[in-house]
Order: sequence, then C-alpha cells, then structure tokens
Amino acid sequence: MNITGSSLDQIRASQGDALESPLVGIDGIAGWLPRGLLEPFTLTGNGIGVLAAANADQANLTVSELGGVVKIASGGWNCELQVESGIPQLSLRMHGRALAAARKLVEFKDYRGRSRSTLFGSPRIIDGGPKRVTIEIGGVVRTPREVRLRLQLSFFAGTGLMRMKVTIHNTRRARHPGGVWDLGDEGSVFFRELALRFSLAEGQEGELAYRIDTDGEFAPAPSGQLEVYQDSSGGSNWSSAAHVDRNGRSTTSFRGCRIREGSVETFCIRPQPVVSWRTAAGEVLATIPEFWQQFPNSIGFANGQLVLGLFPQQDNQAYELQGGERKSKCCWLSWGEPEGRECFLNVVDQPPIIRSVCRSGSVSQVPASDEVRRSVSPQLEAYLEESRQTLIANRERVDQYGWRNYGDVFADHEQTYYTGSEPLVSHYNNQFDMVLGFLLQFLRTGDSEWFKLGDALARHVVDIDIYHTDQDKAAYNGGLFWFTDHYLHAHTSTHRTYSGSNRPAGKAYGGGPGAEHNFTSGLLLHYGITGRQDSRAAVLELAEWVINMDDGRLNLLGVLYDGPTGLASGPADYHGPSRAGGNSVNALLDAWLLTGGKRYLDFAETLIQRCIHPHDDVAARGLLDVERRWSYTVFLSSLAKYLEIKAEAQQIDRMYAYGRAALLHYADWMLAHELPYFDQYEKLEYPTEAWAAQEFRKANVLRWAALHADEPLRTQLLDRGDQLGERAWQDLMRFETRTYARAMAIVMVEGLLDGWFRRRDFRPATQIHETYDFGEPELFVPQKHRVKRQLRSPRGSAVIAMRLLNPARWLAYRSHLRWLRGATRITPENGVEFCS
Repeated sequence: MNITGSSLDQIRASQGDALESPLVGIDGIAGWLPRGLLEPFTLTGNGIGVLAAANADQANLTVSELGGVVKIASGGWNCELQVESGIPQLSLRMHGRALAAARKLVEFKDYRGRSRSTLFGSPRIIDGGPKRVTIEIGGVVRTPREVRLRLQLSFFAGTGLMRMKVTIHNTRRARHPGGVWDLGDEGSVFFRELALRFSLAEGQEGELAYRIDTDGEFAPAPSGQLEVYQDSSGGSNWSSAAHVDRNGRSTTSFRGCRIREGSVETFCIRPQPVVSWRTAAGEVLATIPEFWQQFPNSIGFANGQLVLGLFPQQDNQAYELQGGERKSKCCWLSWGEPEGRECFLNVVDQPPIIRSVCRSGSVSQVPASDEVRRSVSPQLEAYLEESRQTLIANRERVDQYGWRNYGDVFADHEQTYYTGSEPLVSHYNNQFDMVLGFLLQFLRTGDSEWFKLGDALARHVVDIDIYHTDQDKAAYNGGLFWFTDHYLHAHTSTHRTYSGSNRPAGKAYGGGPGAEHNFTSGLLLHYGITGRQDSRAAVLELAEWVINMDDGRLNLLGVLYDGPTGLASGPADYHGPSRAGGNSVNALLDAWLLTGGKRYLDFAETLIQRCIHPHDDVAARGLLDVERRWSYTVFLSSLAKYLEIKAEAQQIDRMYAYGRAALLHYADWMLAHELPYFDQYEKLEYPTEAWAAQEFRKANVLRWAALHADEPLRTQLLDRGDQLGERAWQDLMRFETRTYARAMAIVMVEGLLDGWFRRRDFRPATQIHETYDFGEPELFVPQKHRVKRQLRSPRGSAVIAMRLLNPARWLAYRSHLRWLRGATRITPENGVEFCS
C-alpha cells in the first residue's frame, strides 16, 4: 500500500520547505500495510511549519562557517555558535545588536552538587534547508566520563525561533545482580543538575515578565528575580509510588508548581510558563514544552541570566540515570522585534496536521475525509473511544508523569490478579506495539489526541525502554525491556521488568531484554510521520540487537562453538514459529525498509527458514497448547508482512515462494483444527480479555493467507477469518475489562485489519509461476545444546578441551567483542556508525 502524495518533495513543494516535522519516506515505510487501510492521507507539518510557511517570503536561512564560528541568519536576526576549548558558546543578535549570549551554555552538576566541565566536539549540520537547519554538538562530561551529552539546535526561517534539544546518556552497563534491575545499581550515574544558561547582553536595560499559561497575560517581575519550578504533576495523585528513588522514598515534595518572584512565593498546579525579557534592541522569550508533564522543570531569571532547568537542582534529591538509560528534553527560545514574538511559542508543541490527498498527489486544504472513518465499524469506533478515555483516566490514577514515566501506559490489566497493597505501579513498555496503534488511529482519523499519545510513548520508548549500551552481553545490548512483572508492583525497577523486591524464595527469577519483547513498527511509523532521527536510530538499534544476540561468536561459548545461539528465535527448547522469531523477523524487515541493507533481509530469511518450513509436521509443533504456543500467530503475521514487502520490492524469488508455501501450509492446518480461545476455556490459566483480543490476530492470519490461496481455499479462509473476527468481538465485549491496555494495544492494530478484511476490497497477492523443491525440515540446534551434546561423548569432550587450549580461539572471541563495542555504535543520524 502506498499513501499517495506523501513524499517529502511533494510536501516541501506545498509548504515551502518550512516543516519542523516533515513526513519522510512513508510510501516505503507503510508499504506493508494493507492497500486501502489508510489512503488517502498525508501530513502537512505542525504549527511551526504553518507559521514558517506564512513567513517564507521574508528570508531564507543562511549558514556560514569561518574560523570555527558557525553563523545562522534570517532577515534581521542571527545566531553565532562556536565551541571554544570544548565549551559551546552562543550569541543572539537582532539587526546587529546583541540580545543574549551563552558563554557556558551547559551546566552539569555531579552528585555532590559540584559543577563539572563538559568537553564538546565541533558543531555539524545534520539537517539543513532554506527554511530549517539543525546543528548538533556531541559532548562528554569530564567526570564521570560515562555521561555523554548531545545538543541539537534547530532554527526556522521567518520565525526567530531556536529549538534546543538536550540528551543526557549514561553509557555504562547495569550490573543487574541476579537478573534484577532496581535503582541503585552499580552502573547508575547520579547528578544534581542539568541546565542551559543565557546571559543578557551587557549594558542592556530591560523588563522581565512571565506568564503561566499559553493563553494568559504577561505579568511584570520588577524584582528582576524569577523562578518557576515544577516539582510534581499537580494531579490529585501527584505523590504516586511511581515516583521513588533507589531507597523507595518519594521524589516529589509538593503538589504542582512553585513561583518565586523576588521575595513573593505563590503556587499553581499545571502551568505552561513563558519568560520574557524585553529591551530596546529586541525581545527574548523562552519556554519548556510539557513543563508539568515531564517534571521536574524550572525556568527563571536571576542575576542577569536566563536559566532553563531541564533537570533543576533540588534540595534533597539527586537524579539517577540507570546504566544504558538516556533522556532527551527540549526547550525553545524566540527572539526578535519587541512585538509579536509570543505567537510563535504558542504553537511549538502542536502536532502535525493531517490533510486529505488526491491521487494526483496535490495537497488540498480540507479536513481529513470521512470516508475512512465510515469504513471502520461503529463497534470499533466506540471501543477505541472508550479505550482512550480509560487510558487517560489511568494516566491520572497512577500519575504516569515525570521525566522517566511520561508517555508510557499504565498496565492496568496486571491488577486483575494483583493481591498487594494499592495502588499498583506497573509499566506497559509498549507491549504489542501500542505506538503503532496510536499512530494508526491518528492517520485514520486526523485526531491530534491520538498523535500526542503515540508521540509521547515513542519518545519514552526511545529514551527509557531501550538499553543503550554496548558494554553488557550481546543478548542484552541495545535491547528493549519487557513490561514490568505480571501482577506485581514495579517497586524500584522503574521500567526494567524485574525487581529484587519480587524475588520468590527458592525459585528462579530475573532476566533481561529478550526477543519476545521487541516492537519496532510503531517507531518506524513515528519516524515516517515526524522525521525524528532518534526513532529511526532506535529501529536500527533493535535490529542490530537481533543480529548480535544470535551471533555465537559474541559470548563465551563461542570459544567452543561459534554457531548461532538461537536467542533471536526462541527459548532453548523451541525454535518453531513464535513471538520471539516473529518479532525478530519484523524488526529486521523494518530495518530493511529503512535502509535497504541486504544484511537485514538476509538474516530475516535465515530466521524464517529456521522457524518454519512448507513441509512441517504442524501437529507435532503442539500449537493447540494455547498457553505455551499461542504466539505462533505472531510469527505468521510477520511472515505475511515479509511477503507483502517482498512483493512491493518485486523480489518474487525462491524465498518468496518458500514463505508463501509455509503460510498456506499452516493456514490450512488452522482451518481444520483451530478453535476460538474461549471454546478451550479449560486450557487458559488466566482467562482474561487479552485472549479475546488475540482472536483478531488469529482471524487476520487466515485472511492474510487467503490473499495467496486459490479457490476454494481462498473463500474458506476468508469465511473462517470472518467467523473468528465476529467471535472476537463477542468475547471481548462481555468483559468489563475490555479496554485494559493489553487488549487495547492488540485491537488498535488487529481490529483495524479485521474491519478492512471484512470489506474484501483487496487484490490477491502476487502469484508464483515457478516450482521449487524446498527439501525437508531440518531441526535447528542452538549453540548451548550443541556444546552440551559434545560434552556427553569422550570424542566430543576431547574436541572441547582442544578448543579451550587453543589461544587462537580466545583471540578470536576477544576480537569479536572489540568489534561489537567499538565498531557498531548506533547514532540517531546514521543508524550504525562504523568507528575506528
């Protein structure tokens, strides 16, 4: 499926290349979605793009570099940026007159509150055009050196706006003793402050003012001293147990926001403040978007300095950045003529605007068409609206706010069998790709509230839920953390699955990121909608994780046998179709869609051949053991996606025929043997609403297969899929808990597909005209089992001993580890950066 008229060039032509968040490459990215599901939509950018386009006739941006000084100018304003002795410095001017400067832009204070110097490299342009340019500077805190900083400055023609995005990253690994990941881990870094500081130009007399809300009036601050500090969300549950430090103590001190203006102190709940400094030369305004949502934040003015506290210093708290964890925060400056600047800050946090697109590709200025809305059943429409209201209420209930939590979803389904003290804190961590579900609803409806949910969750996943380190074992590096424990309180594990507080006596416990929980398609679509490079890099990082976790050379057993570990396709005892292999294949396909890199497609096809075969004895797979094997449909869904994008790429080859034959083979078995889950009630350990939602996936697999089938099998598969889809609705709607997060995540994607398949408005898939011999299935034996098998025989034991004593094998193992840690660092700009 292609979303017509959505290429970057077409949008730039219609909007004057002025977009802050362009839609990029969505034709290829969304090519695996069913034809007709989302057509005919595109995006025109957000409020900044609209304002920039309106001012496009004034001037383009010009960028020049001389003697290490980068100058960005547009009309009467300019900004000069340089890095001197590792310190980034800025100066802002209007008509040649100085307004503000930053001689030491970034302030970082360690755990003891001591200022630590930072060493930044040279600025470089990572995205540029006549209407928008982004410059990046990478840096490292001198002590501790594991803390890296990334500063991105974006400028927009005709607006006098500068967006500053700061990312702080702890590159250490966590030690996770015993497989638990609580705060206070040895790999964490603690710090007291991260702020940006600007000084007003010397000799400038001016007036300080501020407003608390976007639509409010500016109030003067004659004292010249101001601090607006957000300590908590301001909600009724502001002191939720979701906000605790490593000792389990609350990190919030009071409800909402404190305003200190001179000696006067007042309080409010949920502000969106803007600070203004107005002089004869011009005006400087500043704001931090999501000010209360991503608390703590502060913005203020003291001693001639504008201070933007992205992690403001507090009296009794230190911030803990866990091993492999990072966080990005944004703030905005607007400077220029003394009048009218605030209008630009009113829209900096607005989502993209959706427009309908003609098949010719021209953008028409009309609202999103109602045609696609009508194609969705009233039942699904009502369910999604009910789910969204539940989601928003739950966010308030558990106070899912703050710099580490905002965007994630409360895993309310975990309270069904929870027996501990209330309230339960349980984090969802994007299970079943809720990012994808949110963004699909946005594209379907044009409702910006869906975009806000998806955008916030995508940013959370990219920063918090992915293990951004290369210092741990290959099975974990760059992986996505599971949701927190089933039916248990998260305690101090935050978003990292296993807490030592939940360790059962005498039982195995703990673990880490695993292939079963690897969801990339929502991040891929997020990149397609917004152009945000962090989401692109996250997709590639998760695909690299798949490849590396399966590489037997990257763990200690590789000295004995360097074949594949099998971790990308499942647990040690099963490597048939499952969610592990399905999610791994899906991640590799998404990376292929992004880059065209053949290695991603090649490994996806390796996993497909490992997990499934056109001549499998399906009954021997035990797929009717629903508790252990329910997720085989996840794999078949990824296999269907593989066939879709292979056909889009016109690669109708042997592997396409292999995948098609395997899908039809399993679908034929399903037609004869599969039953609705609630007709097998006795097999369900926890008979929840999630099983009814999963029924949609089962129904859709049959329909995907029908696209490749001939009659009469085609109609049989479609009819059975419709029956299971109808049964899914019947079973789901009888649950009062039908809108719980897990069910909602599934229905947002699979429920949409169910409605589309019911219309039967689709073409058959590309057919095969050659006959291939696929041979017989071969049993895959993972690395660990091969080594164990060798140790059981005298000859095998002798071989193992010889390998252990061979220095060359140890050198090879060490060289592979060096390659992993030094040669494949993931960066937002380039995906995989090959370093020296």
